[in-house]
Amino acid sequence: MRIVTNETHINSRTRWGERAPLAGLLLLAAATLLIFWRPDLIWATTVVVTLGFIVSLIGSYLGDRYVGPLAHHKKVPEALKGLDNDYALLMYKTPFPFVLVSPGGVTVITVKSQGGEIAYVKGRWKHREKLGWLRRFAGQESLGRPDRLAQAEADDFQNFLGKRMPEGVDVPVRPAILFINPNIQLEADDSPVPAFISAHFKHWLRKEGRLPKLGSEAQQQLAVALKLEEAVADE
Repeated sequence: MRIVTNETHINSRTRWGERAPLAGLLLLAAATLLIFWRPDLIWATTVVVTLGFIVSLIGSYLGDRYVGPLAHHKKVPEALKGLDNDYALLMYKTPFPFVLVSPGGVTVITVKSQGGEIAYVKGRWKHREKLGWLRRFAGQESLGRPDRLAQAEADDFQNFLGKRMPEGVDVPVRPAILFINPNIQLEADDSPVPAFISAHFKHWLRKEGRLPKLGSEAQQQLAVALKLEEAVADE
């Protein structure tokens, strides 16, 4: 599998993800000191607390995606390792973080890093995780409706691609949800959007999820539309 990565994007956000939590804590500590040293400057304390809270949220958001063992740009290639060179994974090279290009079309991958027990039952997602309330209080993103998010991303990518492809050329675009946390029990066979743990995703792409191969001209036009050959040459 060819991997095309926006290293500048990843490196800058990794740095912010590493530094922002500490910066947020320092701002909150400064606000605490202001309360005791200058109680008359309530407006300054409010400003510093607000900044600390915002910076902490930014740090949590970026840290969840770019820092640590569950960094998305590390775990997604791991899940796809072993696919042949007919596949190309674009990471942060388009407005959509993870786009897998295959001979049959495009799979837009929505990545979720939640652990614990996750299930799709009777049209609803359920998530149970030890100390999950504490993790969410600390800024961890809630599970939400990953099927709706994934479908919306695929629809948006279809529009994005349609503006770059020649008229009349139809390239299948589909969503998939990838849960990258190794500490997960997933039961989502009935999900309207296919959902997988890392160990099962590659098998699905090769078997049940394999798309019929496009014609050579359509494949070439897709590569041009996504600047794939140019991007691979720059790697």
